[in-house]
Formats: sequence, structure tokens, C-alpha cells
Amino acid sequence: MEGISKQAEMTTKNPDWITRLFKSMFNLFSLFNLSRTNTIFFTCISWIKFNFCFCKAAAFPSGLVFSYKLAEKAIVSVFITYFTEDASESDLRIAIAFVNGQEALSALLYIFIVYLSQAFSGHLKRIIFCLIVAYTCGLVILGLILFGSFSFLEELVYLLLIIGVILLAVGRAGLMPFVRRFTAEQLEAHEADKKNIKEERVKAREEIWWRFAWVAGSFVAIPLFNRSWPLRLITTGWVMGITFVLFYLATPLYHKREVAATSTTRIAEKPFTCIRVVRAALLNRHMEYPSSPAHFFHYKNINDELELWPQVKLLRWIDKAAIIESESTLGHEEQEKVGRLCSVTEVQETKYILKLIPMWSTFLVFGLLLSAGNTFSAQQGIQTESPDLLIYLVLLQSITRETVSTLSRFLLSKWFPKARLKQNMMRIWAGMLVSVLCSVVLWWVEKHRRLDIDKNDYRFYGYNLMSIWWLAPQFLLLGLMDGLAMYGLEGFTIDDDHLSRSMKNFLPAINTFIVTGIGSTLNIIFVFCSNKILSIIV
Repeated sequence: MEGISKQAEMTTKNPDWITRLFKSMFNLFSLFNLSRTNTIFFTCISWIKFNFCFCKAAAFPSGLVFSYKLAEKAIVSVFITYFTEDASESDLRIAIAFVNGQEALSALLYIFIVYLSQAFSGHLKRIIFCLIVAYTCGLVILGLILFGSFSFLEELVYLLLIIGVILLAVGRAGLMPFVRRFTAEQLEAHEADKKNIKEERVKAREEIWWRFAWVAGSFVAIPLFNRSWPLRLITTGWVMGITFVLFYLATPLYHKREVAATSTTRIAEKPFTCIRVVRAALLNRHMEYPSSPAHFFHYKNINDELELWPQVKLLRWIDKAAIIESESTLGHEEQEKVGRLCSVTEVQETKYILKLIPMWSTFLVFGLLLSAGNTFSAQQGIQTESPDLLIYLVLLQSITRETVSTLSRFLLSKWFPKARLKQNMMRIWAGMLVSVLCSVVLWWVEKHRRLDIDKNDYRFYGYNLMSIWWLAPQFLLLGLMDGLAMYGLEGFTIDDDHLSRSMKNFLPAINTFIVTGIGSTLNIIFVFCSNKILSIIV
């Protein structure tokens, strides 16, 4: 009774806390009134309808994405460790040549495979079949080499190793672009019976399917990463083979895509367009600029401008490749066949590509840093006290890259809704600044690791290596710089309403070759010629 009376006295003396409690509860419930709840509910429903759909034809290609991402995380991301187990310094250089050579070859083949996809757009399943076979055979060959299955062919082991790396590069180059394009076509066909089909909705749903497969493949890679290299390679090859069998068996479920009368596109009929346009412009350098847009070959511009898009003063001379030579005895088709005349569309695409060269040149050093960071970071990871945890740092880099790309695109679109060029430029600038910080961190961590090795002679005193979490900042920064700069570059190159769909598919392949392909090649050159380069600089 005394306790109750004391509590009653405290309540009567301090009634303010009860008032504040009821006020806070009232404010909380007022935030979630009926109208606001309905608004939130219908907003969530509309978002789900826009981004999600169940399409059986898109589920099976997602299985290929799952196996592809499994191989990327469990094998390709740490591919240098395949060559460097108990390796000397000279073997490390050979390993870097193999790994970066595979990256450069994959980036180069990406361009040719995208070109083939434009030429044979009605045969995607056949091309995917060839790529799956190449990828699977590459994985199996690399696994059998470690199993010692070719021990009786020791003099041919290097040749088999090169064949396996080439097959791996071929599969990596084209599998993901083809699978994503096939998935997008199935989603477009799935929406064919509905009105107001939006490209943004198809792209959003494609992203959802891709993200789901990406997450599943990444998580399955965690237990597989701790297995031996032969088992890892053979298992991944089997998973890829099984997913392809399921993909092939689901053929009756796929939507049939109507192919145009000409099975090849304009890009396939006239390869090496840029070279042809520049050659025609040089041959027509003596011609005067036209007084009317009608003098341009296949001119379809409603603005009747005399300078073709994009209007760059230094590139205006290329417009002469599309000027019809009225005094010539040859017809328009004959002039085109002999290489003296190109269409307006070809000239515009060539000018746009040449306009991007200054931007691409700024990414050469960026690509070198990205290639070196991805290569040496994995090698540093297996020389730490917990090499089995390296997979988590690889996932940290991937998650950071995808998160920062999505978050930066969302925030910049809110802050600068109409300035798309400014959004992409800000992402590129931020990525370049992060790359400078990343290079400093990479140097500092490697310096710390070298000092640790010098202080402890591991040959006699055993392994007392540094913690693997020393490498976490550099993996985080590599993901940041990749997610900001690379996605900014992609938006900068393809975010133009004048570009055709085929050109938007082709430009990301060139971006990959400039950054990954040339960057990996420069990394090989610097590794093999570092002493000579330093002597020249000093």
C-alpha cells in the first residue's frame, strides 16, 4: 500500500511525463492516418507492378546469369591465385600476363561479339550455346590441368593452359551481353499484349531479374570458394552446363521474335564504318560544303541544318563524306560502293565516336589502376592470415560498386533532374578523385606488407602474416571508383537521344575495351618493363 501511495504522489507531483507520452503517441498515430496509409500502400503497389513481373521465358536465362556470376566470384575475380600457389617472383609475372591477357582478350572479343549480335540478332540461342560451350570447356580444361590429367603431356601443358584461358575469355566476353539482351527481348514480348509498353519498365524488370540471379550466384560462391581449385573449376563447369540444359529445354516457353526481312543490320552489311567514313571524307576534301541539306546522302533531318550532328568544329570536315558529288558520272550507289559516299547516319555515328576520344583517353590510367588493383589485391589476400575470407572482400567490392552506382544515379537525378550530362560528369569526377585515394591506399598497404615480410623471415619462423582486413579499404575504394566512374562513363556515352539502339548497344563494348582491355595491357607492360621504365623516369 505504501508503494502505491508513493507512486500516486509521484504521479500527482510530476504529471508532465504523462502528458508528453500522450502527445507523442498522438503525433505518432497522426503520421499514419488513413489517407497517408492509402497513399503509401498504392505507391508501393505501383512500384511493384512497374518493377516486378513473373515471366517464365525470363526465368531460365536468369539461371545462366546465376552460373555466370558464380564463376565470376569464385574463379575470375581471384584468377591470379590459380597460377601463384607456391610461385616465385618470375612465376608471378607469368601469372599476371595470363590473367591480364585474359581480361584484355575478353574486352577485345566483346566488341566483335556485340558486332555479331547486330548481324545475327535472330540466332541468339545458337550464339549463347557456343559461348556456354566455350566457357564450360575452358573451366574444365583448367581444372583437369590441376588434377594432373595431362601429366603425360608436360610439354603441352602451357599450350593447354593458353587454350583454356582463351576459351574462358570467349565465354566471358559475350555470355552476359547476349543473355541480358535475350532476357530483355523476352520481357518485351511478354508485354506485347499490353498497351503503352515503356522501355524504362522493361529495363527495370530486366534489372530485377539480373539482381536476383547476381545475389544468388554470389552467395553460392561463398562455400565454393573454400574448396580446392580443381574442385571449384569442375563444379562451376557442371553448374554452367546444367543451367544451359535447363535453358535449352525451356525453348517452347520462349516468345518468338519476329526478325526483319533482312537478317543483318546496316552495321553488319557495312563493317568498319568509321574507317570508311574517314576515308570518304579525305577523298572528298576538295568539295565545297553544300548550300542545301538536300545535297547530303540519305538526309533525314527536319531542322534543315547544314552541319551534321554532333556539331563539333574540329570534326566538321567529316561531313564531306556524306556530300553527293553532282559532277561525278557515277550514281549514288556506285559512289557508295567505291567508298566515296556514306550516309548521313554513318557520318553522325562516326563523328560521335571521334568526339568521345578525349574522354576515353582520360580513362587509360584509370584502367591501369583498376586492373592492377584487381590483380594484386587478390594476390595480397592469399598471403594474409585468413585467405579463406578473401571472398568476402570480393563481395564487398561488388556490393559497393552496384550500391554506389544505383545510389548516385538516384540522388543525382533528384538533385539535377534535367541535367543528365552534369549527372554523368559529376560521377566521373568523383570516381577519378576516389581513384587517386585508392592508389595511395594500395601503395601504403603494400608497403606495410613488405615491411612485415622483411621483419619476419617466414622461411624459418613460420607464418605470422598481417590480417586480411588490412585489405578491406582498398577493395572498398576499388568498388567505389568503379561504380562511380565506369557507370558515369556509360551514361556519358549512351545518354543521347540522337543515338540509335544498335549504337547504344555498341558503345558499352568500346568503353569496356578502353578501360579493361587497354588497362590490362598496360599492366602487363609495366610489370615486365618496370625496371626499364623507372630507369628512364629517374
